[in-house]
Amino acid sequence: MFDSLREFIARADELGECRVIKGADWNMEISRITELSGSRPNQPMLVFDEIKGYPPGYRVATNFLNTYKLFALAHDLPIAAQGVQLIRAWREKMKGGFEPVPPKQVATGPVAKNVYTGKDIDLWKFPTPKWHELDGGRYIGTGDMVILKDPDEGWVNLGTYRVMVHDKTTANIHISAGRHGDAIRNKYWNRGKSCPAAVVCGGEPALWGVSTSSAAPVGASEYDYTGWLRGRPVEVIRGKTVDLPIPATAEIILEGEMGPPGVDDRPEGPFGENQGYYTGGSRPESVFRVSCVMHRDDPILLGAPPLVMDYDLDWGWYLGRIVGLWNELDRQVPNVQGVWIYSEARTAFTVVSIRQAYDGHAAETAMAVAGTYAGTYRSRFTIIVDEDIDPSSISQVLWALGTRCDPSQHIDVIRGFRAIFSDAIVSPEQRRVGDYTTSKAIIYACRPYHWRKQFPVSVKSSSEALAETQRKWGKILFKE
Repeated sequence: MFDSLREFIARADELGECRVIKGADWNMEISRITELSGSRPNQPMLVFDEIKGYPPGYRVATNFLNTYKLFALAHDLPIAAQGVQLIRAWREKMKGGFEPVPPKQVATGPVAKNVYTGKDIDLWKFPTPKWHELDGGRYIGTGDMVILKDPDEGWVNLGTYRVMVHDKTTANIHISAGRHGDAIRNKYWNRGKSCPAAVVCGGEPALWGVSTSSAAPVGASEYDYTGWLRGRPVEVIRGKTVDLPIPATAEIILEGEMGPPGVDDRPEGPFGENQGYYTGGSRPESVFRVSCVMHRDDPILLGAPPLVMDYDLDWGWYLGRIVGLWNELDRQVPNVQGVWIYSEARTAFTVVSIRQAYDGHAAETAMAVAGTYAGTYRSRFTIIVDEDIDPSSISQVLWALGTRCDPSQHIDVIRGFRAIFSDAIVSPEQRRVGDYTTSKAIIYACRPYHWRKQFPVSVKSSSEALAETQRKWGKILFKE
């Protein structure tokens, strides 16, 4: 794994997985080029340089984890692995159980090369894009990590929360209710105090991936978890104006404090939400007052805006959620053969493949999915399929849905699940009374257990037979 974002970019470039775009405008052009790139499969990471109005070297990187190959590169996994095969490789890498590897504090690092405080702070010095046409402002934080420390327990949390710039020294950090960052800042606010925070606007991809997932156990720092994944600690320095550990090799750091609500609120949003709509609107958010800015020479701003693209891995963050869900299911039910969450459906579509062992096995698995954070957060549909179905293959999943599911018997709807504020399906009436709940559909697209042996035999070749055919004829069949 890599120690910095620019190391990752350099290696991706060596593999032909990086493309430099020069002369784009920060005002929608970077975003639209990124969106257009996603209209075709397996497109490289984009690095924008010589951005209109900014000096050469001040760059923005997008689509950095938007192919299986880039994701595998970032996490030291087999480059050729795809779909469930990639998840299996990742789970294999994680065997043995989590053992915290705390960060290592160092005296200084590349991010401290340029330090600005007081009147020298200027958030506009970075080529912060406007990502969506109707956004309420420019968002410096999309591929970011917000660092917070629990005032009671002392554990450090890194979470990806969007950051909108207001002026040279102030911004908003939007954190949805129920997230770890929200729980931490509320502890400060309930005591009438401001919450210290540091925003990383360009970090190494493995740490960023952990910050977006539910992989790290509650109370364990994403630093500790990433150190375990890497097999070596993440190097950190102390903040200049906040008592927080900062990644030493980060590109850009914003230090400051989030004041309690009602003291100095400013409108945040609207913003193009992850589901692909302007749902949350604009609302007052407490101000994040920046007390220090640090950055490397020729800094790289990491962009991961929600975009609706035909070929979209959603920056790969949901892959970590798949691993966490699969690990949790293994603790509750037997014979799980594969798990997949579809980024195209904005994670609302979860498929689990099982080898049925007893009557009710499919229902038990579905309930186990519904009882996990990864299986409920933003999830709308849970589909259970047999072991001959690759859950990461939408064509196979649709085949199972079309041939093994009788809607009158094999679909259950459960109500009362927690929704998020930006959920497009939450009605205006619900919003007015503060009811942020939705339903979940459980679909059984597997052979009915009690007469599975009488179910018609499939004409589909076995995976072993297809693998043998690939070995014998693949080079001739798939000439490049």
